[in-house]
Amino acid sequence: MTSHAVSAAARKLAILAVSGAALSACSHPAARPAAGGITVLSCRDSAGPQGADPAARSVNGVESAAWHGDTNAYDTLPRWRGRDGHRYLIWKTYLAVAPEARPYRTITVTSPASARLFYASPARWGTASGAAVISPPPRAVRLAACGRRFAGFTGGILVARPACVTLKVTGPAGKPATVTVPILVTRC
Repeated sequence: MTSHAVSAAARKLAILAVSGAALSACSHPAARPAAGGITVLSCRDSAGPQGADPAARSVNGVESAAWHGDTNAYDTLPRWRGRDGHRYLIWKTYLAVAPEARPYRTITVTSPASARLFYASPARWGTASGAAVISPPPRAVRLAACGRRFAGFTGGILVARPACVTLKVTGPAGKPATVTVPILVTRC
């Protein structure tokens, strides 16, 4: 084989290796709304891999320091308005899905009825954070478990007024778990 042929073969092999790595990085499709009012986020929508957070509270394979809530009734949260006319306060809650939670975890608002969830890729989160109006948010989000480390997702819990928000965390197998998050209330 000539040096030119070896070089061409090496380039092809490198392209195949990079393409294979990119394709195998995540087996989930890109973020999309699904039937039934749920947002589905893939590994590509995550903020990336991270280690466990010792200050976080873990609930059924999903951890967040924000699960402890905001018990300062005098705190001021950002205000968002939905295209459906609803107004929301947003409690920003970065969630991290454990690698053991494969293939995903679903977080669903069980109460109050007016509470919603908004999760998105970091780029979409940045755009939505600066927007005057957002699409009507769903009551559930499915977050992918990715790789050998926790997968972080940007988003938050939306409430119409201070509330105790109860969330159910489920996977495709096993028992569901719940967590109640105080948002601008002293306790739940």
